[in-house]
Amino acid sequence: MSISCGVLGSGWVATDRHIPSIARSSAADVTVVYDHSIANARARAPRGAVATDDLSTVFDHELDAVVICTPPWTHADLAIEALGRGCHVFCEKPMATSVADANAMAAAAAAAGRILCVSHNFLWSNAMQSARAALAESGSVRHLLAVQLSGDGRRLPAWSDQLDGGLLHDELPHVLYVASEMLGGSVEIEDVRTDWGTRTSEPRTCEILLSGSEASGSVTVVFGSPVSEWHVAVVTDRSVVDVDLFRDVTVATGSDGGHSALEVLRTSLRTTVGHVAGFAATGARRAMRRQYWGHDRLLEEFFGAVAAGGESPVSIESALAVVNLTSDVLEAIRRA
Repeated sequence: MSISCGVLGSGWVATDRHIPSIARSSAADVTVVYDHSIANARARAPRGAVATDDLSTVFDHELDAVVICTPPWTHADLAIEALGRGCHVFCEKPMATSVADANAMAAAAAAAGRILCVSHNFLWSNAMQSARAALAESGSVRHLLAVQLSGDGRRLPAWSDQLDGGLLHDELPHVLYVASEMLGGSVEIEDVRTDWGTRTSEPRTCEILLSGSEASGSVTVVFGSPVSEWHVAVVTDRSVVDVDLFRDVTVATGSDGGHSALEVLRTSLRTTVGHVAGFAATGARRAMRRQYWGHDRLLEEFFGAVAAGGESPVSIESALAVVNLTSDVLEAIRRA
């Protein structure tokens, strides 16, 4: 029997990621789409789904699960209500805007005996699948270097300046959950340095030092960049594994040995071929409208867990850890 889903929010992430991913799934269907704008709900609800701007009527439908794609400060109340009504919940990141709200969501899921899954989608992307395979052959992790460059001209949520820390609060969880996995799953914030410049909603730059159970790392975030790039590079005993999150490509350099001209050329050729092949594959998926950066795989695992009575594919512990890390960074920014 197909899982009946309600989608709360019909903004970009719902209409470009979640709703198409559900449409591709044989396990679930969209029953109702809610948005505060009925015009938006009607325009973006798939064929056969009810569109509404009345949140109180959403749960009049017999829903098995809800997918929350509303602004972050609404996540906790919506998730707790849905869980209390017996629905499983798939929630966009950031999970919540405070540690207290995130803990309340986790407690509600436990009390209801329902799954609460936070969308750490990049962990299910093609790039991260390739990265895991490359890291398995590359020896021990020695250091992690992550960079988030965000340009003001690209698509950004209209509500980001209402968050504590602005766009940083919304985007930082992505690199934190990727870095946490690569550093062994147990990560702490060692230091945070910021420069606000003339920006008001979020800092111009934010540099974060991390310590993990396996190695240390650093994250550099730059807003107002002329280009938008998200990379996580892992230095191991035998390679550098670079994960290009936006292009959904991973390239492992291997070793250049004694750094002779021939060895450097070999490394350059290997990385160039890897990038070209990766870009071609990503381009083909985008042309076929099948490029979802892991949303589709994660939702499929969520639906499988709902059907089987299993565990969330993103554990509550890991989701709460990312909220705590984000909170630590924001608190350090406030103290600076």
